[in-house]
Amino acid sequence: MRTALLVALLVVTCAPSSGAQTVVGGAVGTSKQAEGASDFPFLNPPIGGTTVSAIGLIDFRFKGNTTVGVEASSSTAIVGEQTQRAGSASNAFESRHRDSVFSGTFKYGRPIGSRVRAAAVAGGGLAWRRTARSGTTQSVFPPASHQPFSDTLSDFVLAYSLGGDVEVRVTDRVGVMAIGRWHRLRDDDLASDGVVKRGVSSTIVRFGAGATFRF
Repeated sequence: MRTALLVALLVVTCAPSSGAQTVVGGAVGTSKQAEGASDFPFLNPPIGGTTVSAIGLIDFRFKGNTTVGVEASSSTAIVGEQTQRAGSASNAFESRHRDSVFSGTFKYGRPIGSRVRAAAVAGGGLAWRRTARSGTTQSVFPPASHQPFSDTLSDFVLAYSLGGDVEVRVTDRVGVMAIGRWHRLRDDDLASDGVVKRGVSSTIVRFGAGATFRF
């Protein structure tokens, strides 16, 4: 929590100097989330998988070898079949889950030769967790009849991130980069009463490759 607030404060209050450069970048790659906890009979089975990710960032030179910035990280949906016991009803549905992470970042980088630069990254902010469910519901008591069912879970939770960037400058303004991020969401996929909410891990690992532009 303290790290997230500190990074956000740095991003808001520290404008780049007139001689500094602003770096804008984007990358496409993969996102990996393991299956979460099983909570049979309330929610089962857990879901997870590998999807396509996208990461966008803006960095401002701060002091020496450090930068502050903002970034957004998202992916295509994880899809899986689940069942849920809710009171006297039994639901069967397809879940489509997506986590989007919005962070303030602090980076410490070092040049490797004249064209390559590597940086360690730490950050904090918010993650938007959204799960859409569509299927059928029926009573557990006879006579049972299937009815359409749909539900959406959507909330914001605190998140922190660690990772690294490697950039190769092609020209003075254009470069290519490889990027990796480890995101940890601070909800542990549990509701306030301890029941599993989604069955998706709260840890995300994303890798990508893309381009950077200096202004």
